[in-house]
Amino acid sequence: MGLKIKWNDDRVRGATTAILLIVRDRLHRGKTDDLIRTALAEYRDDPAAYKAKKVTWAEARELGPLTKPQQIEYYTRLISAIDRVVKKMEQAKRQFNSLLELDNALIAYLKDVR
Repeated sequence: MGLKIKWNDDRVRGATTAILLIVRDRLHRGKTDDLIRTALAEYRDDPAAYKAKKVTWAEARELGPLTKPQQIEYYTRLISAIDRVVKKMEQAKRQFNSLLELDNALIAYLKDVR
């Protein structure tokens, strides 16, 4: 039997939280290339390092170190987009067969956030 990741699984919440935290950190450092994909890759490649950094970072829905208006605007739009995506997944009772499928879905859903 294959791996099933349901819409209400901790792995979905973990991935969306990781996207927010890592994107916010990357924005603060001026790294803006392919934010969603690189955030998920960083999260999947080294979960221990992510967990260590997460302890020191502000909550995901806070602006944290962001001060530039463009960064703040992008980040608030990203938070809203993630909320919409999670709600759609819940309504559709979406399931994924792998973490790669989950990540690809999140990338596709969030690619238009600007």
